[in-house]
Amino acid sequence: MSSVAIQDYEKLLNMIMEANKYIRYAAICDHDTKILWQSMRDGVSNILSHDETKSLLKRAVDNWQVREGISPKVGRGRYAIVGYEKIKRITIPLDSNHLLFLSVEGSKPEYIKDITKIIEFVEQHPSTK
Repeated sequence: MSSVAIQDYEKLLNMIMEANKYIRYAAICDHDTKILWQSMRDGVSNILSHDETKSLLKRAVDNWQVREGISPKVGRGRYAIVGYEKIKRITIPLDSNHLLFLSVEGSKPEYIKDITKIIEFVEQHPSTK
C-alpha cells in the first residue's frame, strides 16, 4: 500500500468522525481483517475488546465476500447495518479488498442521513478507494 492510500484513509476517517457525533469508532481493514487505520471518538470507552472487534471484522469481511457472490443477480452491495441495543455496526465496502467499519451510538435516527452521505462520497471519490 502506498503512503498516499494511508493518507487517504486517515483523511476519510477524520471526515467521518467530524461528520457525525454519534460515530464512536471507525476503522478501515483489508480482507485479512488487518486494521489499516482506526479512529475512536475522544471520551468514548471501548464496549468490545480488541479481539472481539477483530472477530466482528472477520464476520463482516466473510459476509461481504458472500454478498459479492450474489452481486451479479442483485447488484453490488453498498452498505450493511447490524443493529444492537447499544450500537449500530455499519460496514461499507471501499473496494474489493478494503472495508469501512463504523460503530454508531444507540438508536439515533439522524445518523442514517449522514451515513448515506458518507457512502455517496466514497462512491464518487475514487481517491478513497
